[in-house]
Amino acid sequence: MITGALEQRIHILPESVINQIAAGEVVLRPASVIKELGENAIDAEAFSISIWTEQGGKKRIQVTDDGIGMSPIDAELCFERHATSKISSAKDLSRLLTKGFRGEALASIAAVAEVELFTRRPQDKIGTHVQIAFGKKLLVEPTRCAPGTTLIVQKLFHKLPVRRKSLRSDATEHRHNLQEFFRLAYPHPERLFRFYHNDTLLYDLPPTSPLNRILALHPELRTEDLVSVEDTTPFFSAQGFLVLPEATPPQNREGFLFINRRYIRHAGLQQSIYQVYKPLLREEQRPLYWLFLEIDPAQIDINITPSKTEVCLLHEMEVRAMLQSIVRRILAVARLALPTDWIEKSTAKLPPPPSAPPPPSQPNSSTILPLPNPTGRELPDYLLLFGRFLVLRRAGEVWLLDLFGAHQRILYERYVQGIPVSPQGLLFPVHASVTPIQAAHLTELIPALERAGLRIEIREGREAVLHSVPAGLSPAAALPVLQEILRLAEALPPDWRERIAQHMARHSVARPPYPLSPEAVEALWQDLQRCAQPEYSPTGRRIRFLLTEEALERLFQ
Repeated sequence: MITGALEQRIHILPESVINQIAAGEVVLRPASVIKELGENAIDAEAFSISIWTEQGGKKRIQVTDDGIGMSPIDAELCFERHATSKISSAKDLSRLLTKGFRGEALASIAAVAEVELFTRRPQDKIGTHVQIAFGKKLLVEPTRCAPGTTLIVQKLFHKLPVRRKSLRSDATEHRHNLQEFFRLAYPHPERLFRFYHNDTLLYDLPPTSPLNRILALHPELRTEDLVSVEDTTPFFSAQGFLVLPEATPPQNREGFLFINRRYIRHAGLQQSIYQVYKPLLREEQRPLYWLFLEIDPAQIDINITPSKTEVCLLHEMEVRAMLQSIVRRILAVARLALPTDWIEKSTAKLPPPPSAPPPPSQPNSSTILPLPNPTGRELPDYLLLFGRFLVLRRAGEVWLLDLFGAHQRILYERYVQGIPVSPQGLLFPVHASVTPIQAAHLTELIPALERAGLRIEIREGREAVLHSVPAGLSPAAALPVLQEILRLAEALPPDWRERIAQHMARHSVARPPYPLSPEAVEALWQDLQRCAQPEYSPTGRRIRFLLTEEALERLFQ
């Protein structure tokens, strides 16, 4: 007899553990809850959908709709795994038009949070109230409630400390929540959407046209910045809008692609669009667009990931080629702004070249300043040209410096390194209105900005007030700096700190001429030597040149 032949090492996991594992695939953060509950509300034929969040959704999320509601039996069944009204057989997977279909969302959410459900069908007089906490059903009772469904999710990941610690700050989670809200609102302009955060109404989007819905969510864009897309091919139909390259926000990092009104990430399709835009954009920019493709459900598979944001296309290469062709043609037509008589004008004689300027007179602003030696240590002699350029003799070498660029480089590196900068209070604080997404991003930036001497207050999520600037920065530059911060706060690019530092450095440096003392020259040289990139300004311009005999010979040929 073989010892241990009957030993059992494989066993079936408890249902509660299965649900928590499934929740890890579906519920990554509060935004995942908003996505799932919002899609359920849309599938329930809701006209009005309202979303509330507290503390970035970590404390509480509520989604209320006026849809078809559920019967008492369905109100209990909806929390079971793989319980769904969307499909009944494998054949249904090839003709899906709803957003949800797996039957995992509510079971997964209820496994990692406290959930309350209030629901009633319009034809019923009494609704149903269900309470579930971390997978355990606590209460099922009849109740009075409005037609439709309300789901309240509280204490997300409260009993999963590792998952809860993995969540970011309230401001970061709030930003992700807004992104998910936008992805629900874009493809459904015919519905009413509201978004509340900490009891403040941030967005109230009445039913409107697709264009007006986009402009309501992006007030920085104008109607003339967008080009309409409407085309039909053998494999799909396309509608939507492209933002002209010259109107694309510099900090943009995302375009919005929807297939059958579902937000999709598809590297192949999005890369094909980017290839059209690439020659027309700055190096760090990404195109901004809203494209809504309608494809036969039998030609796509969205059952790849639990989040349903990735798809496989049966005719992917054909769809990519046709979509790229549509975008290229529409952009070419939109950017073709030639006058009707351009042929005649192109053959006209060119104007004569401007006459050569007279040779410059001998500058009178050059000053040779001898270097006193009060400390007894050797200091370099220098020559100040035109109040801006410095010829500096240092350790047997001769350097030519651009003081404007050198000052910018020194200040830029101080700001980037996060070295605390003394604030300079503004006698008259600067005010600017902000969008909810800007307010969310600014909340994340406030600690870093304060270290740079910028103290910003956000009032009621709609106004930013700049109270101080770094010492040395002109108060007249406060408004441009605040405007630059708000511009970056639209999308919060990864290099936001460097961009703000570059902007502040540019406005902190006074214009020439520069009155310099020997001590100031020595301090400037030492500060520049300590910089990581002493050769170039923050904008990439050359700061200094080593003047050698060979270099001068090349200059004079």
